[in-house]
Amino acid sequence: MLEVDDFKYQNIDLPHGLSTGGYDRSATARAIFPDDMRGKSVLDLGSKFGYFCFEALKRGADRVLGVDVDSESVRKARLLADCLGVKARFERFDVETDSIDETFDYVLCLNLLHHMKNPLAVLDDLVRIADERLILEVASLGGHDRRKVGVSRVANFFLERSPIIFVSRNGTWGKRSVQKFFMTSSALDNLLRFQRNHFARVQTLPSDHKDRFIVVAEKRRIGRLIVVNGPTSAGKKTLCRKLVGDELPEVAARVGIDRGSEWGPYVHANRLWKPSEPQVDKMILHYDFLRPHLRSAKVHERDEALDVLETAEHITFLTIWTPPERLRRQIREGEIEPKTRFGMFFGRKRHLRIAEEYEETSRILEHYRDWFRYTAKHRADHVVVCLSDPLKLYSVEEWEEVARRCEA
Repeated sequence: MLEVDDFKYQNIDLPHGLSTGGYDRSATARAIFPDDMRGKSVLDLGSKFGYFCFEALKRGADRVLGVDVDSESVRKARLLADCLGVKARFERFDVETDSIDETFDYVLCLNLLHHMKNPLAVLDDLVRIADERLILEVASLGGHDRRKVGVSRVANFFLERSPIIFVSRNGTWGKRSVQKFFMTSSALDNLLRFQRNHFARVQTLPSDHKDRFIVVAEKRRIGRLIVVNGPTSAGKKTLCRKLVGDELPEVAARVGIDRGSEWGPYVHANRLWKPSEPQVDKMILHYDFLRPHLRSAKVHERDEALDVLETAEHITFLTIWTPPERLRRQIREGEIEPKTRFGMFFGRKRHLRIAEEYEETSRILEHYRDWFRYTAKHRADHVVVCLSDPLKLYSVEEWEEVARRCEA
């Protein structure tokens, strides 16, 4: 077999002391795989001859699939699997045109993004299908790739320290239509931690392969998620604090909180990028549903903070209904007056613009209805609470009756 075909890309050990030759990727395998992978599933995109699939099986992985756009690489990987006597599947697959309908615990995309026509679209697909870890090995502007795309040492000194996606004109040195996208480590960190909120931790490691880097992103997995939400100055922080402190037993019982201390501390939507434990049984999320408003996101579907909903098994929305007159008073007393000196406002301009919106009751109700339309797209429970005295709990349908009375 070795005499007939060329396998010299990844060094794979074979029976009888033989090996395929090629790059030694053992250091990368040790960096990305734990010693015990029993019961885990692995997808390797651009698997070439299957080295990482075989390494996952050695560690006890239960289901392993390697895919590659090159049918000849798939054929050779199958030959090696037969030679090793292992149950690894290898299929021809184009990640940019073919769909992946199943998920995997570990999704590997090593040295592949820079070959893609649309690497950011591919990255979105990988985020979707990774259940536990997304592992990337990325072409950057290290010595190997810098020379290939003709970036000088001086230019590279500045580029590699910035969150840059470098796009070459027509591949390496303009000679081949391949390897067009080169990303710095801070660019990948921004994409995975700040532009998406699916991951609890993102770790960047050096790679000994072509002076590139490795990203290990651990998917966030939440058992039960309660989203305490409402418009700006509605009292979300107070509600979160009282739920965690067991001060609102009626509300807690309605949303399924037995002991508030088991749910705290609550997490603010603006701080989801901070590293946390991947597996969380119970979480309270503080979310201002005006967050996309007056920002570039505009709509909830484009707000990266709400990516966290895709990581939860069970969701409860707990929306604070604050009647318009009270909402106007709370933003004035909480955000406008304390930050106004000598007739000048020193707070956030956004609060002034929202305070102007609050002057029209119809605009307040429109924001609530926009939020309810968005949440209706999710399989979730929804409770509306009014924190006035006496406290009131509504369904969304019951709230609509209250809203109509406000409009009358």
